[in-house]
Amino acid sequence: MDNGSQARETRLVELVVPGIGPVDRAEALEPPVVHRISGDEAAGWYGAVAEDAAEPLVERQVYDWNRLTIGGAGRAMWLLLLPFLLINLVTWMQPRLPRHSRVSGWLYDFGARLLGLSLTVMLVGVFGQAAMDQVVWQCGAPAHSACGAENPLVEAARDVGTGLGLTLAAVVPLLVGAVMAFSARDAKKEYRPVLKTVEGEEYRRLDGEDKEQAREAGKVRRPLEVRGFWEYNWRAEGLTSQHRCAGLLTVAMLVIVPGLQYDLRRDGTVVGLVLFVLILVLAALMVADGPWFRSVAWATRWPPNHRRTTLGVCLGVTVSAMLYCALPERDWLAARGSSRMLPGMGEEANDVVIAQGVGVLLMVVACLVMCLRDRDRAERTSLYGLLGPVVAVVSCFIGWLYTAAFSLWAQGWLTPDGDPYATELPRAVRVIAAAFPLVVVLGGLAAVANAVWKLWRRRPAAPAHPAEEKEDRKHRSEINWARKLGEDGLNWYDQGLAALASLIVALVLTLYLANWVGDGSLTTSVRRTTSDTVKQLTTLGALALIALVAVAVLAVRAVALRPEMRRNTGIAWAFGVFWPRAAHPFAPAAWTVRTVPELVHRIEHLLDSDSRTRILLHAQSMGSVIAVAALWQIPPELRPRIGLLTTGSPIGAVFARHYPGYVTAESLDALVHNEDGGNPDADRTRLLRTWVSIHRETDLLAGPTGVGGVDQEWKDGVAPLDPDTGRSHARTRAQPVFWPLERHNGYRRDPRIAAVRRAILDTLAEPAPPPSSPPVTPGPRQPTPSPTPAPAPTRRGPTPDRTGPV
Repeated sequence: MDNGSQARETRLVELVVPGIGPVDRAEALEPPVVHRISGDEAAGWYGAVAEDAAEPLVERQVYDWNRLTIGGAGRAMWLLLLPFLLINLVTWMQPRLPRHSRVSGWLYDFGARLLGLSLTVMLVGVFGQAAMDQVVWQCGAPAHSACGAENPLVEAARDVGTGLGLTLAAVVPLLVGAVMAFSARDAKKEYRPVLKTVEGEEYRRLDGEDKEQAREAGKVRRPLEVRGFWEYNWRAEGLTSQHRCAGLLTVAMLVIVPGLQYDLRRDGTVVGLVLFVLILVLAALMVADGPWFRSVAWATRWPPNHRRTTLGVCLGVTVSAMLYCALPERDWLAARGSSRMLPGMGEEANDVVIAQGVGVLLMVVACLVMCLRDRDRAERTSLYGLLGPVVAVVSCFIGWLYTAAFSLWAQGWLTPDGDPYATELPRAVRVIAAAFPLVVVLGGLAAVANAVWKLWRRRPAAPAHPAEEKEDRKHRSEINWARKLGEDGLNWYDQGLAALASLIVALVLTLYLANWVGDGSLTTSVRRTTSDTVKQLTTLGALALIALVAVAVLAVRAVALRPEMRRNTGIAWAFGVFWPRAAHPFAPAAWTVRTVPELVHRIEHLLDSDSRTRILLHAQSMGSVIAVAALWQIPPELRPRIGLLTTGSPIGAVFARHYPGYVTAESLDALVHNEDGGNPDADRTRLLRTWVSIHRETDLLAGPTGVGGVDQEWKDGVAPLDPDTGRSHARTRAQPVFWPLERHNGYRRDPRIAAVRRAILDTLAEPAPPPSSPPVTPGPRQPTPSPTPAPAPTRRGPTPDRTGPV
């Protein structure tokens, strides 16, 4: 192509990727033809947008994606499965900072997967505790049971024998696990992956090449740059079968322990011991299983890799344990006399707590090792890389709250007067029930004290000008507070989570010690005082937990019935369900498995169908994260034909700080800066034509990307284009009221965006120098559909652009 005619023949396409929420979506689909001249949201003057005749012609296409995060009313049920969602985020928070951190990375990943397994055991165990322990074992004893005889389940448990009753009751946790596994399927139509950007064999080849190049260059691994990352989630391989086996083995252990203990007190049994040892071996395999055994060398040797066979063995062992409990005749009345609670129930709950403690401890050690090797980079991450263990503690505590609330509700329902001490509960449940009110009270007091301290520090100082009015001082204080919140708000949030996690760990350990002291051999008065105190806390916690469940049910109902609540929930959904499943199969399916490949296909289709095409990728808020993830996936030789404009982007403030091992500073910098020693050829084959990232100083979710020469910070609370008020927040005759603070909103309708957008379009329209060496040949891709006729070029002006979504 002739360089002199390239600028005239260039086809400019603007791909708009809006952010979360209906407001930004409406602004993207129907751009406003007027802008505010003065006033605020309540009242103001508006004028028509002047047409810029010097702006190049541009075709505009909008990617309407944010309805994926809103979904239907049934999605509200995922609020009850919050622990699984949080534990999935923990895996992606790994601070894989320095080189040679493979062992630390494996340690962190093992701890996260161990916590995920503990949540599955907890979920299955709580229904087993209610059905097998409370209903059959404790309430099914007519001689000394405090349960209500008129309860239908109690009557049925007393009519059926204990062995057969335990076997039938074991079906309840099995059904719950089956329902959860079924609901975890990615059956939503909008979440089904689009046409793959790379085939499976090519992905494995590219992944292997990426590992070799990373090893040779001595660089940090960059997983998001591997083509096909969103279509092929290697972390989820075998995850569902692993947790299904864990649920089956949990039921098998609950069923076999009572019969085995009874038989061992008599003559013993070989069958019971063999089944018990086999359950322990399979459980050890499930705990040790992970993606590190998915390599070619272990593909056929590692038993869990044969998923159907392993799942069949777990199911067979569970059925055998159920038959072992039901068929032999035993004196269950004598067994009840030696153990008020179902044998093995309390030990299993304690083992879950110990496993969670070990998992968190391993993650803390791994984070400390990785961060101490690179302290400078660790300072730029959240909590010096310890955010993952903090969120893990909160996730496990929420899971235990659900468990304790259900156990206490079942206990009150089975007893005639609702006595919370009529039946015995595992010690872990009692500890969590007693810790919950203390966490609420102490955490609330700490939060109030912290808020008072911050309010005291932001008290208005002496006015700079004595004639300044009270409203001006108040407005200036509001702006300063908004700026401080935008700069430090996420740090305060992370520090609050860390304080909450520390409080939870301290209280749980203290109450476990108090329970041990109450059962120990100290003086009678100390034991009695300790037991009474824990008992009162447990009673208070039972009431608080039941109230918590009621609030959760009402919240689910509100989200299900009110569309505006579903839209607000979609914002949290977008951040919480961004990453694919990695630690638990019951976590919601990630919406990015559709959005990122779909945007990749659109970019490649436009650039491959016409060599004259240049693309302006205009992304807002979470849309900017989708855009950057797509740019990492496209072939590098296409990037010089793309310009990127991001507004209110959380990729630096949220993702680079919270997920430093995956959204790395090197990956962001590689989009615009040459990292091959200044080789000019690399700029023409790998780098974007330009990238501008705009954020406001008062924006809590946005911030600088950390890439040199990219960030622009806008002043908030000023008239954008007024030369008199654009430099201050004061009121004038042109702007008689305070200009409102926009924070995270209104980037697209801000008049200042026009000049930035035009500069990028002018840069894209300029002829690019021909490369001195042939570009890198892209890998084979799926054939794209035949090019559709391009839409008529439109010019931004008084007429609304209603091109709609692609």
